[in-house]
Amino acid sequence: MRLEATVPDTRGTAVAELADELGMSRSQIVDEALALFLKAVLEARRGRRLFTLDPRSSAPACELATPTLSALEWTLFPEKLDLPAEALARMNELAEAAPQPSPRLRAAAKRHRK
Repeated sequence: MRLEATVPDTRGTAVAELADELGMSRSQIVDEALALFLKAVLEARRGRRLFTLDPRSSAPACELATPTLSALEWTLFPEKLDLPAEALARMNELAEAAPQPSPRLRAAAKRHRK
């Protein structure tokens, strides 16, 4: 299957350099990256986090995270939030008293709807 994607120039340059360094095609690099990301999403859905390990101590060296993986973690394992009745009442008051959007805000929203 042929895929097409737009990536930042810096990431595209990094892919090209890595492909040259490893003697791989850019398609192979993208395929490897997709395989790793699919595995990361699968593990995140299981409630797991991804880490690199220090080979000398088997201690976690760093956590691998992306905005998508973090969002999965937050949405899959929600926590109940108990707020006092006063706080809920204040939130309702603020929501009901919210000012109408300004013309500039409306114009900006129209530009970003497309």
